[in-house]
Amino acid sequence: MNRLDDMNSWRMFCEIVRAEGLNAACERLDCEPSTASRAIHALEKELGAPLFSRSSRPVKLTQLGHEAYQAALKLTATHEDMIRSLKGDKSKLSGLIRVTSHAGIGPAKITPALVEFQKIYPDIQFELSELSAPLPDGFMTSDGNLVDVAVGYGEDNLIPGVIQRYSGEMPFIPCASPAYIRKHGFPHQADDCQKHTGVLINTPTRSATTVLLKGAKTATIKWKSTLVVHNLISAKTAVMLGAGVVPDLSLYHCADDIEAGNLVAVLDGWRRKPLPCFVFAREESYEKRRVQVFVDWLADHEERSMNRLKARFPDFYH
Repeated sequence: MNRLDDMNSWRMFCEIVRAEGLNAACERLDCEPSTASRAIHALEKELGAPLFSRSSRPVKLTQLGHEAYQAALKLTATHEDMIRSLKGDKSKLSGLIRVTSHAGIGPAKITPALVEFQKIYPDIQFELSELSAPLPDGFMTSDGNLVDVAVGYGEDNLIPGVIQRYSGEMPFIPCASPAYIRKHGFPHQADDCQKHTGVLINTPTRSATTVLLKGAKTATIKWKSTLVVHNLISAKTAVMLGAGVVPDLSLYHCADDIEAGNLVAVLDGWRRKPLPCFVFAREESYEKRRVQVFVDWLADHEERSMNRLKARFPDFYH
């Protein structure tokens, strides 16, 4: 059998990463170090590249190793769930899961998802907090508690010690209210911003947008005046009241109001770079079955939501 198809080899690989060493992993797995070593070498031979960088102590994962580890964690967890199901293990999930998200999506998007999950697994408890710093620092709440799961968008960079599940891409739309446009005119080009008031979002997890893109072109934007707010909801409220132009309202937050005519997309295709959306989990938390099940469920839930948004507004994804 091809070693890449051997679940035990991937399980050994995951345990070596968690234990930060071969011998410690073998003690947990109750197997000989030579057996685990042969399994890892066989995986690397089939892949044609190393999973570990052996020039340092303790050994560290290569880029391929990081990618393999995230995939293997999910694979082995799914396999274990399948075995439990086939054996008739119907034990309920229970316990506390701490979740954090960007302030703008917590009340309207994440809270309903938590309620829906609790209806399926009523013995699960949640604590939802506001993401106060970029990850991995954001996994610590202001009162010192470690968070299990984080939901949000960001650059597609591997974070050591963090599992991430991609759920879609979020465009950011420059918007203004019809009343503002009637009074101050419609901004068509990025250079037009210097004639308008900019409503800028500056938070611990997101800096104010200064550059917009259109195809291969980029432009640094300047404003006649600015109103700086520290959360997305305040920015949307200000724009709805006619305060100015927001250059980067996430499509999730403006979709319904654009459709209803309460907001108007401006700047003729000049936009901030879209960002990928993820469900993140700390590796230590992801070892708990309740967190594995929740992360997989939430990532699928968010992916369906993002696909519906894209189907409604395909033009914003070009």
